[in-house]
Amino acid sequence: MQNLSLDALARQHLTTAKAAGSGCSAETIHSGHEHTLRQTLVALTAGTTLAEHKNPGEATVQILSGGVRLAARPGSWGRAQRRPHRHPTGPA
Repeated sequence: MQNLSLDALARQHLTTAKAAGSGCSAETIHSGHEHTLRQTLVALTAGTTLAEHKNPGEATVQILSGGVRLAARPGSWGRAQRRPHRHPTGPA
């Protein structure tokens, strides 16, 4: 297993994203047939959006820098629509 710094990788991809016309840069850092969870680092510049896309399953979003707004069309989150769960975004 190779150790890597997510902060260093995020800085590198943010630099790449700023130079790209799309405002986005990504790299899969953990995957393969022997792994259940695929991990992909995505760097986005301010104001950049990702189009809706197919999702192979559950996902975890970890924000390393800045902020993000997640949105989904009604009913696209399956059970989450029936059992909403909110995470605190800051101090109470």
